[in-house]
Amino acid sequence: MTNIGDVVLTCPVIDIVRWDFPKARIHLMVGPKAVSLFEANPNFRVKVFDKQAALAEKCSWFWNLCQGHYDCVIDLRRTMLPVFLLPKYGASLRAMLFGSRQSPQEHKKDAHLNRLRQVYDFESLGPKPIAVMTTKQDEQFFEGSIVPVLQGQDFVVIAPGAADSAKRWHPQGFAAVADYLSGTKKIVFVGDAKDAEIVEDIQGRMKASSLSLAGKINLRQVAFVLKKCSWALTHDSGIMHLASYLNVPLLSLWGPTDINKYAPWSSKFVTVRRNEKCIRCQNPNSKGPHHCMSFIKVEDILNEITNNF
Repeated sequence: MTNIGDVVLTCPVIDIVRWDFPKARIHLMVGPKAVSLFEANPNFRVKVFDKQAALAEKCSWFWNLCQGHYDCVIDLRRTMLPVFLLPKYGASLRAMLFGSRQSPQEHKKDAHLNRLRQVYDFESLGPKPIAVMTTKQDEQFFEGSIVPVLQGQDFVVIAPGAADSAKRWHPQGFAAVADYLSGTKKIVFVGDAKDAEIVEDIQGRMKASSLSLAGKINLRQVAFVLKKCSWALTHDSGIMHLASYLNVPLLSLWGPTDINKYAPWSSKFVTVRRNEKCIRCQNPNSKGPHHCMSFIKVEDILNEITNNF
């Protein structure tokens, strides 16, 4: 997997394999974007596959992978990799190519778990998440750089970024909600380097002060911040799925994405979606852009905050 959200959705599978096979040597294959999420985790080694690499580099990478002589290959993308690596155990070729496909109503996380069952019929999920593990250095960073700013107050994480601009709500809305929350909570913005400009725009519209960590911390440190917050406000994004995996209470804003497949999966979450008037959502054949997010009002968010958080 390459995109952060897609990678995080596989973490329950990783947890099961690690917990149920404690002595196994496990290699985890991910794209470059997700490396920082798994760095310093003693539970497995990370094998980075770059789709953009030259063909010669890919061939060399694959040859080195073959030298691993794996006993089992768990492929969550339905490729021919398990066939070429010749593991001792794994799903049959027929199951890999023609096995049950994800149903329209099935969550992607559950689809991955069902894929795992083709190789290993597990009994339960792991007792606690270990695919994403924070370090002592992450704790020291939090205590040294963030705790002094919080001044003893609880804080809410806001992640206003999303890879697809059609999934993003407007900055003035985030500013109004952040100012409202600032009466009782500190506000901490997170995101990648591309989101830093969005956060700067929001902060420029706010009356209250806030802390921006967008582009300043890695994914593992984002995970540590999420673990410490009261709850998080996000779009449909990688950070939303990371918060879900860590069981952080969530309020998420939704536009064109299939909510059945990619909804939050924390034990407590609320979604806000107002796409009934979006012409593109109602008619997928339309060539116009999505306007779903523009129909979400500040009042919609404040009502959910008042009733649920």
